Amino acid sequence: MERKDGRSLDHKTLEHLRRLAVRRVEGGERPSVVIASLGLYRTSIYKWIRAYRRKGEAALAGRKSPGPTPKLTDAQKRKVRAWIVGKDPRQWGFDFGLWTRKIVQTMIQERFDVSLTLPSVGHLLTSLDITPQKPLRRAYERDEVAVTAWKEQTYPKLRSRAKRAGAEIYFLDEAGVRSDSPLGRTYGLKGRTPVVKTSGKRQAINAISAVNAKGAFWYNVYNGKLNAGLFIQFLCDFMKRRRKPVYMVLDSLPAHKAKSVKAYVTSL
Repeated sequence: MERKDGRSLDHKTLEHLRRLAVRRVEGGERPSVVIASLGLYRTSIYKWIRAYRRKGEAALAGRKSPGPTPKLTDAQKRKVRAWIVGKDPRQWGFDFGLWTRKIVQTMIQERFDVSLTLPSVGHLLTSLDITPQKPLRRAYERDEVAVTAWKEQTYPKLRSRAKRAGAEIYFLDEAGVRSDSPLGRTYGLKGRTPVVKTSGKRQAINAISAVNAKGAFWYNVYNGKLNAGLFIQFLCDFMKRRRKPVYMVLDSLPAHKAKSVKAYVTSL
């Protein structure tokens, strides 16, 4: 029978074999016979017997190896987490706004004088519940205090007013689409830039759309710049055949705030 190295077995299986072997020896069987029947090397069983006779059954329990001593202390790991959560690398002097293992590796080396491999940095981040994710874009001009106030105070009041009036709430905005948007990346033979044929004519179209919380959707398209007169026409089209009042939430585009638009809304 081919002899097996016990290190190739999992902890649970090896623990079972140790207990079985020691019980058989304590029951009167010869150690060499017992270990041969299990297909393991004979030197192993004598270690098990000595450990059992010194410390009892507990000495035969499986134990995972503690592994190498961590290079970072718990306090240092908490600092690494604090660097990343809620921040981006530019706040620490880097010129790139996305976290990478290389950036974290560099910061650990510079601040703690500890050298970690990239796979080790990945394991460290996973242990800190930090995972690779696609970030959401946020404009610098975004006022988080105002956003929070609108969500927690202004909008609940608006929703209550709409409910009392039997009205629907819509959110309206505009967007532009162009036919000459830059091409992304593709694969091609090294040294030969691939050619992608597109129309030489530049075309553009603008769209105005409104949506509510229940998924109802309205849109229209137009050319050129949106002005107050065109916006009023769109509002007229939007209101056709509607039986309920509408509360429309808009941004601060000048066409939205024109006097003629306010007069039209007042007339309704």
